[in-house]
Amino acid sequence: MSRGVSQPILIAFTIVSLALSACSGGSVVPVSSLASTSNPPATTQPSQPSQPSDPSQPTDPSQPTDPSQPTQPSQPSQPTDPSQPTQPSQPTDPSQPTDPSQPTQPTQPSQPTQPTQPTQPAQPSQPTQPSTPTVTLASLTANNTAACPASGTLPVWCENAFTGQSDTRAGVMTPQFDPPAGNVSTEDIHSYLTNGSQTKIFANFMLGYCISTTSVYCSNNVQTGYKSDDPNTVAAQAADLIQRHFDGAALSWDGAGTSADSASLLFQSWIDQNACSNSSCSLTYLIMYNFASMTYNVKSTGIPGTSGASCSGLTGASYENCVVAHVRNDMCYMNGMHWGSPAYQKVNGRPVVQIFPDESVIPATGPAPSWTDVWVHIEDWNSDLPDNCGVAPYNANNGVPLIVFENTGGFTHQDSSGSFYWIEPAGTNLTTDQFTYNIGPQGVAETLDSFLAASLSYSNELVWSNAFKGFNSIQANWGTGRIMDQQCGQTWMNSLTESNSYYSGGVPWLHIATWNDYNEGTEIESGIDNCYTISAATSGSSLQWQLNTSNPNASLSTVSHLEIYDSPDGQNLTLLATQPAAASGSYDLSKLSPGTHILYVRMVGKNSILNRISSAVTFSN
Repeated sequence: MSRGVSQPILIAFTIVSLALSACSGGSVVPVSSLASTSNPPATTQPSQPSQPSDPSQPTDPSQPTDPSQPTQPSQPSQPTDPSQPTQPSQPTDPSQPTDPSQPTQPTQPSQPTQPTQPTQPAQPSQPTQPSTPTVTLASLTANNTAACPASGTLPVWCENAFTGQSDTRAGVMTPQFDPPAGNVSTEDIHSYLTNGSQTKIFANFMLGYCISTTSVYCSNNVQTGYKSDDPNTVAAQAADLIQRHFDGAALSWDGAGTSADSASLLFQSWIDQNACSNSSCSLTYLIMYNFASMTYNVKSTGIPGTSGASCSGLTGASYENCVVAHVRNDMCYMNGMHWGSPAYQKVNGRPVVQIFPDESVIPATGPAPSWTDVWVHIEDWNSDLPDNCGVAPYNANNGVPLIVFENTGGFTHQDSSGSFYWIEPAGTNLTTDQFTYNIGPQGVAETLDSFLAASLSYSNELVWSNAFKGFNSIQANWGTGRIMDQQCGQTWMNSLTESNSYYSGGVPWLHIATWNDYNEGTEIESGIDNCYTISAATSGSSLQWQLNTSNPNASLSTVSHLEIYDSPDGQNLTLLATQPAAASGSYDLSKLSPGTHILYVRMVGKNSILNRISSAVTFSN
């Protein structure tokens, strides 16, 4: 994300009811095309014992003593007593389990009709089914992300295909820096962090994507195939966030009434309806206030002392006065339209707002006009929004916002309540800048290590570490050609886990830069290529497999594990085994049942890494 590049489209927004996902007990059910496939797949056999809807296994407590089921495996006290095969007249009365009139049943406290036994085990005619989960080949290979696919039938939120983005300059280590959408790992991202359950992980979103038929760009952005302010897009992205175990979205926001605001309100609505229960939400969002919006005309709240007018072209005191009025306007708007929602991220009852700064035109520090003086006025305004905003809904009491600034300097900023790290590519030189990864060492300006080391002195403020896959802005309309290599997913994993060296109890917050900035090649939405493919073959009664790569940066640190599948038809697969991450391995086939088997080996990556699967291998015994 860069400063001052998106041109917002002012719209009258409408909260659209979304129906692509459903919430059950606080857990969101993603849209069908976003099924998680990173872990051993769930069974699809209708007669599995865990399927309560199986008509052969009724859960009605009045039925379990059906004489046709005298040998249920979970009722060891019943089937071996020939004198009591079914007891049809007694078991449905739970008040008489020890009735003296029933002397032959003194040891039946766990009668099969007790309502505390709601599930039935597998029928005796299917003794081997519980250990044979199956899944389709298509589900292991299809796009399971919110990104638009490169080919085939487009999901409802996509108007066009997304075929990936490449940098064809000689010497670029990762030519295809944004791959076509694929099947990504949904392994829990918290599991790589020290005490990761204590970390809240937010992915940064750009919200200005649109569709143009006359240019490769739309509103100065590359085209992704979807519109950011489409409720179907938001539903797909929110469901994808949940399946990848993210805790929230940090939404790049351009001001009141913009298309970015419309998309933000759609996020709010989806979360409220699908991820919240009793004011507790499994997914939340917050606003990253893009200060390039000072050049935009935004919706006015009409509150005295505020203005939605652009400050473009102004200088000196006129510019400062305009900015103060503009920011006041947006603070009141956020207070009325965003911060009151349970979907909005708060800390100790106070809404969190990140600032993506553009502190230019007037001096950063010193007497007015200056940015220091701007924030004195904003801090005073924010201290009493109910009175200062004055008009409903903007005068709600939703707490004094916690303002979080950027990088190490954010900790000491005039109005700061903390700071977040943000990626800083070194430049455009392919020989040197491409291999400057922003992670270390300490002491070098604006590295992640320097930020984390400094953050230890600010334990009372909000500290946001950062993770990023790399950077390439060759397709952008600004800052063209800046580059940081992905190292086949190593940049992603190294930045993601860097806070482990500083926070033994777990870093409080982690910011992903980014979910979908396709302009600067930082997006993880379509997946991250770890430069591996996988091949497999049989040798005698052994299945042998190998990871192959043409890039020297490929690393097993990006691989979670391997999965081995068997299939009778090449479409419906049974998981045989999992194996730890390795460059090669084998599996003994001698114990397979007689017949012809179609075998596959699947590489499962770490979170957001693209999964890979081998071609089919036939084995007969």
